[in-house]
Amino acid sequence: MLETKCVIDDIEIKYKIKKRKYDTKHLVIVFSGFGAAGEFTYDLENSLQECPAHVLWIKDDFNNHCAYYICQNMKFDIEIAVHKFILQTLENLNLTKDNCSVIGCSKGGTASLYFGIKFQFKNIISTVPQFHIGSYIQKGWPAVGKHMTGDLSDNKIEELDNLLPNILDDDHFLDKNIYLLTSKADNQFKSEIEPNLSRFIKYKNFNLLLSTSILVREHNQVTAHQLPLILGIVNSLSQGATPHFGYTELGGDEYSTPTKPSGLPLTVLKTVKIKNNRIYPEGISILRGLPCPEYKDIIIKLLLVSEHASQEITLAKGHKPSLTRLLYDGSFVNYDKGWFCTPAFGGFDSESIVAGEYKLSIIISCQGIIKTNELTVDPYQNNKILAEEFGLRIFSKDSKVFLKK
Repeated sequence: MLETKCVIDDIEIKYKIKKRKYDTKHLVIVFSGFGAAGEFTYDLENSLQECPAHVLWIKDDFNNHCAYYICQNMKFDIEIAVHKFILQTLENLNLTKDNCSVIGCSKGGTASLYFGIKFQFKNIISTVPQFHIGSYIQKGWPAVGKHMTGDLSDNKIEELDNLLPNILDDDHFLDKNIYLLTSKADNQFKSEIEPNLSRFIKYKNFNLLLSTSILVREHNQVTAHQLPLILGIVNSLSQGATPHFGYTELGGDEYSTPTKPSGLPLTVLKTVKIKNNRIYPEGISILRGLPCPEYKDIIIKLLLVSEHASQEITLAKGHKPSLTRLLYDGSFVNYDKGWFCTPAFGGFDSESIVAGEYKLSIIISCQGIIKTNELTVDPYQNNKILAEEFGLRIFSKDSKVFLKK
C-alpha cells in the first residue's frame, strides 16, 4: 500500500488505507506506537490485510516528529485535524462512529483511548497504553516531548499527564466496548495501567485482558503474543458481533526448564546484504535448551571454508527477546541474545577473504559447550542469490549458504 497525504487546516496527514471485503460496513482506524528503528511506523499493517473491514492507518508524523496525534508546542491543531480527517473518511464510506473501531499499541494504544473516549467512538482496542503522556515522553522520548510541549517545562508535562485521565473521568457516554490488553510483566503496568483501572468500571462493556503467559516478559511483547486475540476482536467487531470477556487472564504453560538440554545447534541466516565490500549478515544462532540471556553467555563466530582456505570471523550478538517466544518448544529457555549480527551492525570487511567459494558455518560457544553447524536458510530463501556486489556473491544451495569471491 502506498502512503498518501492530505492537508486539513494546514496540517499534513499521512496515511494508508485498505478497502473492505464483501459488504462489511465497518472502518478500523489504526494509531501507531513508536517504531523499532525510529519514531515512525505503521503498526499491524501486515496483520490487518485480511480484515474484512476498511482499514485506515494514520501515521503519527507531524513536522518530522511524533505527537501522539495530539499537539505541537501545546497547540492542539493536530488533534482537531486528525478528528476531522476521520469524520471525512467515515462520511466518504457512508459510515458512522458506531460502525468504527479505533485500535492502537503502546503510544497508539494511548491515542485509541484518547480519541475513542473524547470523540465518542463506540469500539476501542488498546494494548499497553501510557496514561501519563508527558512524563513518559520526557523520560523516554525527549525529542518528542520538546516537539509536543515546546520547552519540556513542568507545567506542560503535567498538563499532558492529565489529558487522558481527565477525559476518562469526564466521560458520561458509557455505552462503549473497550478492550484493554496488558500484562503485569510490562514495566509500565504499575505506573500507567494499575492506578487507572478504576476509571473504566463505569463502562457498559469494559474488558480487561491480562496476559500471564511466561513468554510475555516485556512491554513490547504483549501485543505480539496476543495478536491472534486482537485480530479476533477486530474481525468480530467488523462483522457486527461484539465480544464480552470481562476480566480474563490470558495464560499458557506453567514455567519449566529443560531437564536434559539437547544442545542441538540452530543456525539460520535471516538477512544479509553487501555494501561497499562490507558484508552484513544477521540471523539465529543458539544451542537448543541452553539459555543465553546475557551477552557474555554466548560467543558466535562465522566460519568460512573452501577447498584451499578457512577463516573465522567473530560476530556480535543482538538483543532479540522475540526469539525466546519464537523458539519455545514446551520448556522455557531464554534465547534473548541468540541473534548474530556484526559489531554495531557495521558489517565486516571482505578484503581479507581470499578469492574462492566458501561454505559458511557458525561456531557457537554457550554454557561451556562449543559446536559448529552449517549456516542454513529458510525454505523461501533456498537456491537463491541472497546478496551480490562487485565480485562478491552470497547464495544458498540445498538450504546451505555459500560465499563466492
